[in-house]
Amino acid sequence: MNYPCDVIRDLLPLYLDGVCSEESRRAVEEHLAECPDCRACLAELQETENIAISESSAGQELKKAASFRGVKKRLLRRQLLVAAAVVAVLLLLAGGTAGLLKRSVQMVEYRDNLSVSLTDGDLVGRLRGSRYDHLRIKTVTLDGEQTCLFFCLWDTRWDDLTTSDEVYSEFTLSYAGKGAEQVDAVYYYTGDYTGLETLDEAGLQEVLAQSVCLWEQ
Repeated sequence: MNYPCDVIRDLLPLYLDGVCSEESRRAVEEHLAECPDCRACLAELQETENIAISESSAGQELKKAASFRGVKKRLLRRQLLVAAAVVAVLLLLAGGTAGLLKRSVQMVEYRDNLSVSLTDGDLVGRLRGSRYDHLRIKTVTLDGEQTCLFFCLWDTRWDDLTTSDEVYSEFTLSYAGKGAEQVDAVYYYTGDYTGLETLDEAGLQEVLAQSVCLWEQ
């Protein structure tokens, strides 16, 4: 691996003192073989150390300790900066993924997670395990007599993944005094609603076969 000159020069004091790891020693030597500037830097350090040899052993030990502490601080600072950058990237990725999931709308499949009841004259639906994003409703009269209400729901992938079976969302399908009393049955239908109210009897029977009856008089 080709390390930057700054990293190699930070390791030179350790390399010169013979206290770096075997992996660091190999990295320094491979880099020095190709980099004249770092070789010159090593030569300067060697010259400085040769002058220091004439000083007392206590002074030499102090200088080595100071050099080691300096390198250690620089390496620690670099590690902290890298860790902070990684955390920032992960937070950005998490935020972007959450935003994408919140914008991903999908049709809710019936999995025994829907119910409809007549409450104070209103036809009220209840979805378990998610929060609905929007719904579609259509009322159709069968055989000129029976009035059926068809509906389907959409939620987001975010709500689908982050909510539990303990979460419920309610919605009104028809209000008292505005048609609720005329509805004979309510069906959940996830097919094509285009022209649903104009289908012939055979077409309506096919739709009923693909629907789930959730409530009837």
